[in-house]
Amino acid sequence: LKCEYHENPLYDSLASLFTIHNIAYQGSFWHWDMLLTGLDWHHFSWREMEHYGRLNMLKTGLVFADSINTVSPTYAREIQTSEHGAGMDSVLRHRADRLSGILNGIDTQEWNPATDRFLVANYSPPVSVGDLLTQDSIDNKSRCKQCLQERSKLAVNGEVPLIGIVGRLASQKGWSLILPNLRRWLEQSDLQWVILGSGDPQIENALEQLHRQYPGKLAVSLGFSNEMAHQIEAGADMFLMPSEYEPCGLNQMYSMAYGTIPIVRRTGGLADTVVHADRASILNRSATGFVFDEYTPQALEFAIRTAEHVFRYQPDVWLQMMSTGMSKDWSWRRSAMEYVRLYQETVEHARHALVH
Repeated sequence: LKCEYHENPLYDSLASLFTIHNIAYQGSFWHWDMLLTGLDWHHFSWREMEHYGRLNMLKTGLVFADSINTVSPTYAREIQTSEHGAGMDSVLRHRADRLSGILNGIDTQEWNPATDRFLVANYSPPVSVGDLLTQDSIDNKSRCKQCLQERSKLAVNGEVPLIGIVGRLASQKGWSLILPNLRRWLEQSDLQWVILGSGDPQIENALEQLHRQYPGKLAVSLGFSNEMAHQIEAGADMFLMPSEYEPCGLNQMYSMAYGTIPIVRRTGGLADTVVHADRASILNRSATGFVFDEYTPQALEFAIRTAEHVFRYQPDVWLQMMSTGMSKDWSWRRSAMEYVRLYQETVEHARHALVH
């Protein structure tokens, strides 16, 4: 569009928006692969398509697009830093005026506890924002927890906090924080864990070994089951997502929609969606989860202990947090309207640049 058709009036009204999901995946190739693009070699320069001597397709998109966005406002800021920019931070800082972040939404037909076909009992969010869950919804979510405990061969006990994890077993997802603590938690507390995922063989082996030692407290399912993922979101009391980085994340939104309290690290979309339960947010009823900052096992330990304390000793606060999270609009409706605005703004910007 920019190199081959810029003089063709048929394309004057077209503009491009480049959306980054995870900036670590870039499409980096041998420099001689430039021949395969059909573009002139003069574009293979540090200003355009070249990146440390290689052809980089992500950089090409960032340089030539009329606008750039990514999947959360916080991630849009993070990728402009050397820590999270994966070598593209200087390019993004140069184009910061055209960079924005829009949160993803979730499929509220697929992920809706009121209609979810995988649940033993369905339950609904509060009737109005600010209301609490009805007793029927509380009872049915408790039935989902009992079903998950039975399926996972854990002791059936509604008073014991049950923590769920669904996702890739990869270091990015916080396993370097979880594993150093998990054995001690299993030895010293009655917390229950249900984990669904696959990935790093070392993490898989460590979890299988712990499951063999503590089968009544830890259930591990390696692989993926859509049915099981839904049942964990509904049956768990807490959902753990201590990611090193997270462009947006969906599971924390699934969790809040299902009345399951997320415990997350303050990064990317996790920072933009989960409101930490501190004194102020509890008083104004905006709290939806527990958020920690430092990427250390100690910070994660403190967040889980705090969540456990509130679950056991402040049930009224816990119910309010569940109700607030379920009352939020996590659908694509909000995000879609922001994309429409961004599309329109991008076209207007491109037209203005063409005139001038």
